[in-house]
Amino acid sequence: MITTEQIIMLVTILVTYIMGKLAKKFNWPTEDVIPFQNLCIGFFGGLLVFIVGLNEDPLISILSCMLAAFGAGGIYDLGKVGNNDKR
Repeated sequence: MITTEQIIMLVTILVTYIMGKLAKKFNWPTEDVIPFQNLCIGFFGGLLVFIVGLNEDPLISILSCMLAAFGAGGIYDLGKVGNNDKR
């Protein structure tokens, strides 16, 4: 049986894949697309969290998932900056 966590993971992968394909097709600069991609992942993840009943408030569900998505992107960027400074 598929669990809620697996569904959320699959939706996140699907949204990320679609945004990545669109970015390559239309030659979007990646630094402009990544925040929008995180916004989409957070929004759809939040809707999914609300739909499956993990949180009863849709606004809190969406905002918390958006915060998590932007936080993950920020942590990734910090890792890149830290690696670029080391020579």
